[in-house]
Amino acid sequence: MQDFLAGIAWQVAVLAGLTIVFTVLAFLSRGRAALHWPKSLRQSAITNFLIVQFTSLNGAMYLVLIAPLAVFYTWLGLPVLDAAAWDSVPLAVKALAALVVYDFSLYWVHRMLHTSVLWPAHAVHHSDPELHFLSWSRGHFTEQVVIAGCLVFTSSWMGFRLEEIAGLALIKGLHQHYVHSKLDWDHGIFRDLIVSPQFHRWHHANVAEAYDKNFASIFPVFDRMFGTYYNPGSAIDVQTGIADNPANDFLTQTLYPFRKWAEMLRARGKAQEQAGAL
Repeated sequence: MQDFLAGIAWQVAVLAGLTIVFTVLAFLSRGRAALHWPKSLRQSAITNFLIVQFTSLNGAMYLVLIAPLAVFYTWLGLPVLDAAAWDSVPLAVKALAALVVYDFSLYWVHRMLHTSVLWPAHAVHHSDPELHFLSWSRGHFTEQVVIAGCLVFTSSWMGFRLEEIAGLALIKGLHQHYVHSKLDWDHGIFRDLIVSPQFHRWHHANVAEAYDKNFASIFPVFDRMFGTYYNPGSAIDVQTGIADNPANDFLTQTLYPFRKWAEMLRARGKAQEQAGAL
């Protein structure tokens, strides 16, 4: 019980620190308007926090997944680059190589999550009508297993140790909090070098032109390469969410994918019955 309470306290402290940091950044970007948290934004923040605590594999539980997934990778007998190959490589270069390989893999995983069968799991992440730095935490556990697996498998293939993979997860996590924040920054001349809040906000935009765009998590070059780049300019006032947004509460968000998959199965069964009757 003490460990559980300590874990809760640690996460609250981290989120409090992130709140202060991103509030200051938003204030520098948008002035006093950034200090106003309307009821809808407060509700989104509460929902995202509850998802972190109970169902999301982001944050602490995301890190917990790393070890068992690495063991599973070894059990499968998949190839592993000799760790000694990195001995003479500077740490920064090694980390950059790992992030590039990971982001390339995640780009395609992300695209798969936007297909009809997997979309209900990913739709939970897209359902936040008030996109802000805590929105990264709004991830259904069914999709987060896939995303964590992508990180572990690509890093394991490259011969990285568990602590190095965990370090990459932390770097990715901080960057994801940043790109989901309510900042209209596009990184100027570096906009194509690393994903910005403006770039990623367009990925969440509930407008037809932005659908299935900006899949890269870290390096926008992959969207340039594969024709999914979209960043026409400011996105701070663009509506986010999905067409059939589920209620903005913890229970509805958790059950949403299962309800959608049940609807798909019923529709398929009905179609098969009609086909058999012909």
